[in-house]
Amino acid sequence: DSKASIEEVQWTDDSIRWEGGLHIKTSDNESDKESSDDEDYMVDPFKDPDPFELFSFQFERPDDKEKSIDIQIRGYKTDADEVWQSTGLTLWRASDYLCQYQMDNLQTLFQNKRILELGAGLGLNGILAWRSCTGDSTSSSEVCITDGDSDALVHLRGNVERNRPTTESGAGDDGVGKVSCHQLIWGKQSSEHFLSHIANDQTYDVILASDIIYSAVIIEPLWETIETLLRRPKDGEEGGVFVMAYARRKDVPVSIELVLDAAVESGFVYELVKEDDEDGIWVYTFRFSEESGAK
Repeated sequence: DSKASIEEVQWTDDSIRWEGGLHIKTSDNESDKESSDDEDYMVDPFKDPDPFELFSFQFERPDDKEKSIDIQIRGYKTDADEVWQSTGLTLWRASDYLCQYQMDNLQTLFQNKRILELGAGLGLNGILAWRSCTGDSTSSSEVCITDGDSDALVHLRGNVERNRPTTESGAGDDGVGKVSCHQLIWGKQSSEHFLSHIANDQTYDVILASDIIYSAVIIEPLWETIETLLRRPKDGEEGGVFVMAYARRKDVPVSIELVLDAAVESGFVYELVKEDDEDGIWVYTFRFSEESGAK
């Protein structure tokens, strides 16, 4: 990864879900260390001795039925204790549903595009976007996969390496599809910093996200991030698109209506493009409205 870097901070998403706000832990004093040491000595006799799971996927390319995209994602089981601290350490059902939409719209969404995934967790959707383009000599796509959670980033980077294509000789092959992983904590200031230091002041054609809504406090910083990083319409060219998969969950006190209303207030128009009412999963696309896109 030849891009500039931003110093990463220790942050896990439980600070949002349990404390109700965006808190970044930068302290490294002795009391923090003592508390951590005490926790290390606590043993749970009921803890799963093997909390990890390898999730395997095979996606059939619509443009070439004889070729498939095989992806392996390593993370924690959904009921693992670690998931209580960092939701991104496992896979959730909306990510698989978004994959279906990605494959159905492979050519229009991902070919020769700059693609960003937000709240990627283990990285399934971003890795699929990258692998969809890799090996296509006509593609110049570039994929940036992000998460704010520092624990999830460790697993995300491992999954990218696990799914990196290899040549017959076994050497690594980036192909034409470039991929990178970075920490991105949502909000206007952090997104502007990300745009200048990581994205080289180039906004994105496509932004992906799945199962990212679990607290009302993240809605405003989410749309600040989209507004900063999504490409705006210019000189008659259509702007970028934000594709989000949302799954209804009983333990999440945030309705999709709240998210959609905030999108409109932030200057976006939206469209429901895929739905499964029985399972409670929906995929929406968001674009700048004519008024806001002209800013």
